[in-house]
Amino acid sequence: MKSFNMKFFLLINFTLAYISIFAQQNDLILPAGAQKTLTTEERILSLKKLSIGDNATIIIPPAVNGWTVTATDVSIGNNVKIISMATHGNAGPSGVSAAAATVRCRAGMAGASGMNGQSGLPGKNISLNFRIRAIGSLVIEVNGAEGGNGGNGGNGGKGGDATCTCNGGNGGYGGRGGNGGNGGNGGSVSIVYSKIGKVSVSNSNFIVHNIGGRSGIGGAGGIGGDGGAASDCSDLKATAKVAGAQGPNGVRGNDGLQGRSGSVTITAQ
Repeated sequence: MKSFNMKFFLLINFTLAYISIFAQQNDLILPAGAQKTLTTEERILSLKKLSIGDNATIIIPPAVNGWTVTATDVSIGNNVKIISMATHGNAGPSGVSAAAATVRCRAGMAGASGMNGQSGLPGKNISLNFRIRAIGSLVIEVNGAEGGNGGNGGNGGKGGDATCTCNGGNGGYGGRGGNGGNGGNGGSVSIVYSKIGKVSVSNSNFIVHNIGGRSGIGGAGGIGGDGGAASDCSDLKATAKVAGAQGPNGVRGNDGLQGRSGSVTITAQ
């Protein structure tokens, strides 16, 4: 009997603890001025109560792919923000410049091309379904990230100098600049809201920023290498040999594409 009572007692405690944890998970309370970074477990939330104080901020980190929240009792203060941390594209490395020709009269080597910049990641998608008790202003920032700039092309190598029997080598071509990365698209935002009591709520309480990210700039072309020097041959019977021509500069890389703005849908029920 004593063993049964102990098991029953432990079971009741476990059940109460589970209920307590579950209740905490169904409420999200953020005091004024506080900052909260969402976890992957909070990607989708179904809440009884959502209360966010003035000037509080919720951050969606790169590891969390958006935020979907349904809440049946919502109070939002003034200047509350939901911000997605989209990752900007890395710039492309520059191309390596070519060394000078080691053989006289030989043309210089071309510089290596710059690498392309990476595209910026898109802003996070937000979906909110709220029954609102009180609201000041909610700012949602889910802009696309910037594309990385293209790397510059490497410079061309110097041509080999002339001899008594051959002209100076032409300079090497400058490397092509890398293309800029595309900007990420802005996130899509969907808000559906209804009222609790006589609270005043309108679409103007929600401010959404979800423009596309800036495009990366194409890298500059490398500078063409110098031509080899003219002959300083002292043989009077030899014909003077001329210097090599400078190599052409590399072509500039293309700029990336600007990211597209995301969609916004705000619906009162």
